[in-house]
Amino acid sequence: MDDDLDQCMNPHGEEGRRTIEEMNRGHVPQITWGIENLPDIKPRRILDVGCGGGIFTRLILERYPEAEGDALDISELSVEYARGFNADLISSGRLTVILGNVMDMPYDEGSFDLVVSNASHFFWPDIRKGLSEICRTLKDGGVLCLTAGMHLDHRPSEEEMKELEGITNILTDKELTALMDEAGMDSSCAVNPNDTFCAYIGRKRPQ
Repeated sequence: MDDDLDQCMNPHGEEGRRTIEEMNRGHVPQITWGIENLPDIKPRRILDVGCGGGIFTRLILERYPEAEGDALDISELSVEYARGFNADLISSGRLTVILGNVMDMPYDEGSFDLVVSNASHFFWPDIRKGLSEICRTLKDGGVLCLTAGMHLDHRPSEEEMKELEGITNILTDKELTALMDEAGMDSSCAVNPNDTFCAYIGRKRPQ
């Protein structure tokens, strides 16, 4: 795997710290787009999966000031950084950040009104299982928002695949929303006007 992609998947060391800082700065536009495309909801409890440096966590809790948040990441460095970045939210009792994996999350069924994640789905080892696990932790009617710095409306060419080498889940918009639907969510994709990034929004169907 390309070193840059490896750091995006699991930041570590000094290079990982620089990667986290760059993601916290550079990913704000796509995260903001996702927040702008959320349905009219009033979540009380929010989860950020693959929280990285904690920028999505901060922005979503600013959007919903009455909500409490949880965040998890597989990277010890990301957890440490996110805790520092959002220290005020933690000290006020609004946020808990833990080391964890989307494949097996330590939350009860129906724990969350809203789950968000920025680009972590590209690297999940089993995207079906990850989406199923998220759906398990959502309440009926709860919302998932996946944001991404790219989107695909067609299967990549051989040349495009070389550029994407190292990404575990290379899916078109339709393929990803179909998997979200299969997991138990009614889903859609919102692409920004410049066609540069997108948000995948799913709402859990009543069980």
